[in-house]
Amino acid sequence: MKIQKATPYLTSMKLVLGVLIATCVFTGAANAQPSFAGKFTLPYEVRWGQAVLPAGDYFIRMDSTAAPAMIRSASGTMVVYTQFPSLADNDGGGTYLTISTQGRERKVRSLNLPGLKRSLVFAPLTKNEREALAKAGQIHNVPVITAAK
Repeated sequence: MKIQKATPYLTSMKLVLGVLIATCVFTGAANAQPSFAGKFTLPYEVRWGQAVLPAGDYFIRMDSTAAPAMIRSASGTMVVYTQFPSLADNDGGGTYLTISTQGRERKVRSLNLPGLKRSLVFAPLTKNEREALAKAGQIHNVPVITAAK
């Protein structure tokens, strides 16, 4: 069996093809946009998973609706990652956080994302809990302003 040496033309073509593929991959990664980015203001302290967020301004970023969200305070002094959300159909309307109040504790329950046709559930409520809290006026929506793309 005779082994042939690669011709300079073939070697050049492999190099050009490799550079082209690498350029496409790195360009795609550099231009990657988060699945969702926005900002919101909490008028009061809330619990989001294990974290307690004081009243104030926050930014939210998600690379995927199936991944944890990164919550960062406007001052940059606090960064929190949420737990993995459950996906549900969105509730229509605007982009907002749904917060429940039980006793003295306020808790983020979900994030409604009509632009992505999804609602991300972080702390689900049963149908009975939802009805009881809504009847008592203990469910509130905090608007989330989406970042322009």
